[in-house]
Amino acid sequence: MSKRSYAELNYDDTDSVSLILDHAEGLLQAAKALKEELKALHNSNKPNDQIASIVERHNKKIASAVQLLTEDESQSHKVRKLDGSNKSSTNGSTALIIPSPVSLTRWTPQDIPGTGLPSLPPILDPALEQAALTHSGMVTKPTDMSYERLEWIGDAYLYLMSSSFIYQTFPKLSAGRCSQLRERLIKNETLSTYTVQYGINKRTKFPSEFDLRGRIGGSQASQNAKKKVLGDVFEAYVAAIILGDPEGLSRTSPWLKSLWSAMLAHEIRSEFRSQTNILQDRSNRSEGGEDAQNTESAVKQDLNPKVVLSQLIGTKGVKITYSDIGQPKKDKHTGKLPWYTVGVFFDGLGERNLQLGIGGALSKKEAGAIAARQAMDNKALMARLQKKKEEAVKSAQLAESAKEEYDNWS
Repeated sequence: MSKRSYAELNYDDTDSVSLILDHAEGLLQAAKALKEELKALHNSNKPNDQIASIVERHNKKIASAVQLLTEDESQSHKVRKLDGSNKSSTNGSTALIIPSPVSLTRWTPQDIPGTGLPSLPPILDPALEQAALTHSGMVTKPTDMSYERLEWIGDAYLYLMSSSFIYQTFPKLSAGRCSQLRERLIKNETLSTYTVQYGINKRTKFPSEFDLRGRIGGSQASQNAKKKVLGDVFEAYVAAIILGDPEGLSRTSPWLKSLWSAMLAHEIRSEFRSQTNILQDRSNRSEGGEDAQNTESAVKQDLNPKVVLSQLIGTKGVKITYSDIGQPKKDKHTGKLPWYTVGVFFDGLGERNLQLGIGGALSKKEAGAIAARQAMDNKALMARLQKKKEEAVKSAQLAESAKEEYDNWS
């Protein structure tokens, strides 16, 4: 099967256009189905080890949808240029072959740029570049293109690529937390900022109401409306790069990988350090080069912090609880996702409602884990409670021994 290109499509043939629309809609529906099932899993009590099987199952549908976009199911058609001319193209650069999928690998600290933005890939097809940089309000003829259709397909590419990078980089992260990271990457605030930082907005043709001075005799667009169209322009620009030449996706993915890594730099470095430490500790254990205390510490790094804390200071008559502190706030990165604050409290051994630690995160589960880690980092407090635990255990053992002697004597 030959690859279908936009240059081979007859735009007067509604079947040809409908075919691309159907294939693109299939890609979006497959991605939406994956999103909904992962969201349902996050809201249930099912273990997160089901994520891999869910992604594998949906990946077949996504791969099939992408494959349909890359295959030609009919013979070559005559082309009408994007400017409305019916003359066939003589410039090979106008052939817009829909690209094949590329391998998207995980982030590493080396992907994070040192300073500034990574270089903006150019759009190699002039017609697509013109369309990507034209607001629909500036189109004067029915045959002229604006960025609206490109924005639509660009949104799908950004969604899938960001999901892939996050999924591979953070293997232990819950589906809900992965969605929160993705939201930071593809929300309008982020994309509109990229548009301005790269100066793409200065090259784009907008109606006068999007100018800061407004339109004489008309209305001025709101800040939210401006932010929305600037985000749309970025999505359209990405689509134009990808569709502009056969290697468009290969040029786009490393650029976005580097661009997005700066926004998640803290999370990427933390994940990399965590994985490196675990591998090193396991290596030390296998080689027998560490003492028992370090071996025990290495084992505990693989456990839930709440479990470790309970093992350290928990005993009969002790109750460790996790409670919300205050009302949920808004995450400073997204501005709309809830930010939870959770405290861990200790009751027993002569202590009442003793606060051990506090943590904040986008989910209560993660906030509780952070609170447990903070509690364990308080070495003096842990030592005091562990001493009380040891004394309580010894007292219980002595009492049990005395009871046994009394029973034997009687």
